Amino acid sequence: MRMASETMDATDVVTEEVLGITVTTIVDNQSAQSDLGTVWGLSLHVEIQFPGRTEALLMDTSGSAQVFRHNVQALGLDFSNLRALVITHFHHDHFGAIQPALELIRHTDLVTYLPAHHEGLESTLSRSNIRRCIAEESQLIRSRVATTGALGPKKLKEHGTVLNVEGVGVVLLIGCAHPKVGRLLQAGKKVFPGRPVHAVIGGFHLKTEDEGFEVGALFEKEQVKLVSPCHCTKKVAKDAIRRIVGEEVYRENGSGTIFTIP
Repeated sequence: MRMASETMDATDVVTEEVLGITVTTIVDNQSAQSDLGTVWGLSLHVEIQFPGRTEALLMDTSGSAQVFRHNVQALGLDFSNLRALVITHFHHDHFGAIQPALELIRHTDLVTYLPAHHEGLESTLSRSNIRRCIAEESQLIRSRVATTGALGPKKLKEHGTVLNVEGVGVVLLIGCAHPKVGRLLQAGKKVFPGRPVHAVIGGFHLKTEDEGFEVGALFEKEQVKLVSPCHCTKKVAKDAIRRIVGEEVYRENGSGTIFTIP
């Protein structure tokens, strides 16, 4: 794994632990709260507890400026401690609301991680003085927080976000799983070898019941403790996953859903 040294600061050391995380779904196709908007797309906010401080990262922005802005404000999210922005892949429903996201961040003390080069997006980030990291290989964002490395064909590279939570295990956040859930899961395990996979949250890109059963069986084999598919996962596939992993593991998702780990 190649470390992006420009993302580290004096308070960050390799041995520093992630004590806990709070994952908030800002935007999804469905909503868990009646006052929040929905749109085809995904955006996740992750608050990370390190010893003595809290930082945050944003994974994707959805494609709707209006819904993204409304939901961020309705959820009362504070972007002042945001230190990383991960764009999982270059579909509009995952990065189209980049401009309002940058406006809400209001500072330049962060790095954006991209799975490949994207001229238009890099130009937008450059105009806002935001540093970029092309994360073709796994990149360390902070101690115990990393990208999976870019997977998939050249025209559709995608990466996920991996957090190694002390006393719990690995949490994998997925944007759309175009390279398949299994490949992203294996990539996440390689980033922090020997650690159990505790949770997998995000878009699984599944359309059929059989696909759901297959991915559910993978989660069962890995003994994943929390599974929450959303966005590009059809209901029939979600229901199949639920039947395999069980009610104690499966969790519905939507705009406003909050996961606290541990």
